[in-house]
Amino acid sequence: MQQGTPKVEQAQRQDLHALFQTSQVLSSTLELYSVFSNLLLTTMGKLLVSRGLALLYETDQRQWRIIVVKGVSSIEEGSVLELPELTSGELIAGEEIPARLHAFGIHLLLPVHDDQLVLGAIALGQKATGAPFQEEELQFVLSLVNMSSASVRNSLIMEELRKTNLDLDSTVRQLNTLFDLSKEFNTTIDRKHVLKIFSFALMGHMVVQNYQFYLRRPEDHHTFELVSGNESKIQCLPETFLTEVEDTLRATPRDLLDQHDIALILPIRQQGVVYGLLCLGGKPDGAPYDQNDVEFLYALGSLAVTSIQNVELIEERIAKQRMEEELRTARTIQRRLLPDTIPDISGLEVSTLTLSSREVGGDYFDVVLLNNDRTLFMIADVTGKGVPAALLMSSIHACTHIMLPMNLSLQEAIEHTNRVLYDNTDPDKFITAFAGIHHPDHSLSFVNAGHEPPLLIRSNGEVEHLSDGGPLLGILPDLTYDSGSIHLSHGDLVVMYTDGVTEAMGKAMEEYSANRLLNLILANRESSVSVLTDLIQNDIEAFTGPVETLSDDRTLIVIKATNDG
Repeated sequence: MQQGTPKVEQAQRQDLHALFQTSQVLSSTLELYSVFSNLLLTTMGKLLVSRGLALLYETDQRQWRIIVVKGVSSIEEGSVLELPELTSGELIAGEEIPARLHAFGIHLLLPVHDDQLVLGAIALGQKATGAPFQEEELQFVLSLVNMSSASVRNSLIMEELRKTNLDLDSTVRQLNTLFDLSKEFNTTIDRKHVLKIFSFALMGHMVVQNYQFYLRRPEDHHTFELVSGNESKIQCLPETFLTEVEDTLRATPRDLLDQHDIALILPIRQQGVVYGLLCLGGKPDGAPYDQNDVEFLYALGSLAVTSIQNVELIEERIAKQRMEEELRTARTIQRRLLPDTIPDISGLEVSTLTLSSREVGGDYFDVVLLNNDRTLFMIADVTGKGVPAALLMSSIHACTHIMLPMNLSLQEAIEHTNRVLYDNTDPDKFITAFAGIHHPDHSLSFVNAGHEPPLLIRSNGEVEHLSDGGPLLGILPDLTYDSGSIHLSHGDLVVMYTDGVTEAMGKAMEEYSANRLLNLILANRESSVSVLTDLIQNDIEAFTGPVETLSDDRTLIVIKATNDG
């Protein structure tokens, strides 16, 4: 025994020296592969083992990744193994070796741990000589593995720092790219240019060649329309597709994605509403899209959607301004078609009122002095409202002012006007009109073309309706019209009006009605025409209550005979 002691002490000193040297080597590097490689080679050399593996435990994935392979041809570095959890600090051998490792010829497993946390493991085959492992050999490698845990931990921290720095660099680059793109998007009001910038950014930064970008249609909120990307058989996607995508992505997305030949479907939301769908093919290198990719793509898609929405708002504003300018022009033209002042007419008092429900209206009236001391009174109502109605109104004005000076009878003028309107208007457009000519003998000849019959209220309170005439203007080409004639005596009233008077809607959704109009006139027939006009308008406003816009155009012509004949 005494003779053997110096040899044991010498072996121990050699082991301590080897541990010290190995510790220095491991501590001199922070590269994970080098740490594991040196640790594995040292243990293999000490135990005379010809095959071994160095494994890293990836905590977040709960899986084992092979970092270093020596002497095992059936597995590659970087491969992932499914292994049971290992108890830190315990050497595993014999039948306790997991079957997956045993299949690679592994007979010894040494966990690498730090504060009871498993970091990895060294897996070793049997000795090249076939001899069993000695106790002092196992103690040496256990000590070596325990000493190496700090180096492994430092290497892992350094790997995480490198990855964090790379992610940070990538994030900074992406933010710079998004900032530059934001400035580009904000300098254009051209939708096509916005989509071109988006396309270049997508292909340049992500190197994606196959993509489709769908936007929710403004006029159809249930459909997404293809606005940019490679040609696709699918030009429009229904909103139900979005629900299908979301449901499938939560379950098994592979079938759906393969079906549409895309690797990623990214809904672009704003205030909880999906306004865009970005469908991407795979990366050229076949790598999957990671979280950084998705965040960048979402930010890029959001920029594009916001920019396009801004462009649409600007276009809408420009179109609205253009329309308002056109309406102002149309209103100016229309006002010129109506009489600025009512001419003085011997034997008559005349008052008029016209109000439009829009910038331009479809009601028309005129008071025109003709030859031989005659006066034309005309009132008309065009179907519809706005610019189309105003255009028809200008047509009847032109017909009236062209035909009446030609010494045509009132019936002939109305019949010619009917043919002109029929030939030059759409089938769903027509005009109701009433035309009357006041003669020096105080008679009034008239033709009613489908219009509300004017009221004739005699000075004694008797009421007549002026309805002689024919159908609406513009519905058939060859119509004949009858004419009527009345004689006006002192105090007689004629009230011409459009349906915007009698059909004005009250608070209880009831019409003002012709009866209410007639009763008001009868009660105030002694008043002047201007006072009577104001009374009618005030009564309608009291009936309807305050309204921002009229439901229909409103026009009145009130005539009172002042002659003694």
